[in-house]
Amino acid sequence: MRRREQGEKPKKKLAYKVLYFISVTAIAVVWVYAFRSYFEQYDSIHPEITWALPWVEVDSLTVDGVFLWNEKTLPAPRAGAVSFPRGRGPVRVAKGAVVARVGAGSSISDVRASEEGYFVAGVDGFEGKWRYAYLWPGQDELPETSPVKLLKDGASVKKGETVGKLIDQPQDLRFIGYADITPNLEKNLASNGVMVKMDPLDTPSHAQVRVFDVIGHKVKIYLTMPWFPPDVTLSRNYELMIEAGSVVGVSIPESAVAVKDGSNGVFVLAGSDAVFTKVEGLSIGGSKFLVTKGMKLGDAVIVNGHSAREGRVKLW
Repeated sequence: MRRREQGEKPKKKLAYKVLYFISVTAIAVVWVYAFRSYFEQYDSIHPEITWALPWVEVDSLTVDGVFLWNEKTLPAPRAGAVSFPRGRGPVRVAKGAVVARVGAGSSISDVRASEEGYFVAGVDGFEGKWRYAYLWPGQDELPETSPVKLLKDGASVKKGETVGKLIDQPQDLRFIGYADITPNLEKNLASNGVMVKMDPLDTPSHAQVRVFDVIGHKVKIYLTMPWFPPDVTLSRNYELMIEAGSVVGVSIPESAVAVKDGSNGVFVLAGSDAVFTKVEGLSIGGSKFLVTKGMKLGDAVIVNGHSAREGRVKLW
């Protein structure tokens, strides 16, 4: 009998420990749940808010392509050493200007510009071949060209060898390239004009659309440039920036956008109440969302839309 009592005591102690552990764990869980519920309730009543700011999103594209222009090569009138009294260019020269001299000693022959234009003391090997009929037909990638190889002052040339070329001015600088098609770009192409830039800091200028051809998700374009700076004559390949259009709206944090009943929306503050409002727009990078419909400038919204709910909030 005593042995049974002695065996039951450890079992009672173990049962007590288990019950104690369960009780403490349950209390801790309840406490954590209550603590979390309190702060969730607090956060829902005191949410972080922000205001809709004005924003213009520019639809900017970088287009790889090639330039086209009319040009004439200038042959050496005799064999000898060549020099360039106006520099190797590109430099603008008048009709009849001496752009190169070839010879030795007192036997010197002048090379003159037949037209006003840009003189460049070199060639790239595509002179006489680089035409619209060669570049436009088909859907092949446009060829890569090497930059112009400039001759050095004092270089030896043979009679008839090319000593440079003349790109007559004025003339239209033209561009052919492939771009990713966007609704804004297609719309602008159809209206015969797009805005182009030489670099990100340049002011956009209007380029005339000569012709375009939509090929799947891309479009092949042929443009007349609004400018013709001399430096572009050193390479036919070019990376052109096109501003295809812009989207105007207000920006808010992307975290403010929530999905409810399959629609995007935000919790807009109307007085002291949060109201779910459907919106339309697009992500614009930098964790921002551009709202194009459903909000106006200055509207206050809850920053964390996924944890927000409709109802009364305390702003202060």
